[in-house]
Amino acid sequence: MDKFALFKEVKNSIEGYQKFLKQNNFDEAQKWTDIPICNKKNYMLKYPIEKLCRQELFKKCSLIGASSGFSKEGSVLWLKQADDEKAYINAVKQLLISNYSIDSKSTLIIVSLALGTWIGGMQLACTFRKLASEMDNVIIATPGMDLKEAVHIAKRFGYLYKQILWITNPSNINIIYSLILDDKELLEGKIYFPVVGEYFSENFREKIAKKFGHNKENPFVVKTGYGSADTGDLGIETEDTIKLRKYLNNNKSISQKLFNDEAPPMMFVKNPKAFIEVINNDLIVTKDQFVPLIRYNTHDNGGLIKKLKLKEAGIKEDILQNLPDEILYVFGRNSNDIVFYGTNLNVTQIEEFLNSLNDSFSYGGLFEIETKEKDGIEFFEFTIYLLDKKDSLQKQYQDSLIEFLKASSNEFAAKYDKLYSAVQEDLIKVKLDFIKNKNIEKKHHTIIER
Repeated sequence: MDKFALFKEVKNSIEGYQKFLKQNNFDEAQKWTDIPICNKKNYMLKYPIEKLCRQELFKKCSLIGASSGFSKEGSVLWLKQADDEKAYINAVKQLLISNYSIDSKSTLIIVSLALGTWIGGMQLACTFRKLASEMDNVIIATPGMDLKEAVHIAKRFGYLYKQILWITNPSNINIIYSLILDDKELLEGKIYFPVVGEYFSENFREKIAKKFGHNKENPFVVKTGYGSADTGDLGIETEDTIKLRKYLNNNKSISQKLFNDEAPPMMFVKNPKAFIEVINNDLIVTKDQFVPLIRYNTHDNGGLIKKLKLKEAGIKEDILQNLPDEILYVFGRNSNDIVFYGTNLNVTQIEEFLNSLNDSFSYGGLFEIETKEKDGIEFFEFTIYLLDKKDSLQKQYQDSLIEFLKASSNEFAAKYDKLYSAVQEDLIKVKLDFIKNKNIEKKHHTIIER
């Protein structure tokens, strides 16, 4: 792509971008890095969506949806064109034919995502419904986040189809497994999970493959792409990128040498329509689309790596031979968020909420978050430190925190009670401790990484 040509065209035609440049005291770019970097806060949320797109395209919009997560403080309401939808539907169709042979295998598709106005769930549900109307082999169900109903549908109709494609967030899969354990037929290599919304490890992919009756080397049991509502598609996992990641996961010294981490990042074939820079481990995207982006900071932690560098690190030629010259890799979010079953929860907002509690809560100014697992189910444990140790406040803290998260995120509100119903246990847990027990110099929140 000619990134300078796109920049000049956007600069001359997009009103919101013109205002953005003016507020950043930008005049002319002598080189690409002179152009200011934008992000969700200083660009997407600052200007109305109709000021961020080309006016002739705005008139052709047919759909309004909300950005991923759609928190009430920071939602972007997106507009979609019918032409975009057609291209997307065709791309998904070709991908599912290539990976799952849906043109020749009878297939039940279950969409277990937050629906409503969320672009991701809504668009995928509409896409698969359109495909099902055109293909004799495909049928779709859209139970959304009601995982009990989703499992009921799989048990009731699954035997009629050769395979089930379950579209969901990776963190939902273990809950689905716990609900499906009594149906052995469904655990004999029948279910696949094309997933969205969050990072997962290679060990996770292999464990899920084994749980659902597949060979652990099968690359497509759990498979994803990389992108978002704001950037669109940026990359896709292929059989070859997954093969590379599995190799690195089995050769941890090479992964450590290349990525400074024994656990390899997610690896993707980059969308050729996107120009991606890496600044301080943040992925910066330039891409022509409905809302064109010029040097847009995704705040995702990742980078680009040349195939030659992989070869020099000692990776075998048979692993590399079908890969492009440059691979996109992603570790996950590089921001102050935690990801709860595919929903971003902002830690700063949680801190502000705790600090706003009245004195009767005796909040000591410090909390920690740790991701834990029980019977294969992931939950989030908040340790909240108090000025006075009062165990009697535990339920009050837990109820207040869950209520706050529901009030601050529509997606969390749509998911939490459905997930609770599926596992019959709170997935947000609170325990209290006395702040004098904590050896700290500075009072602030701490996130303990999983």
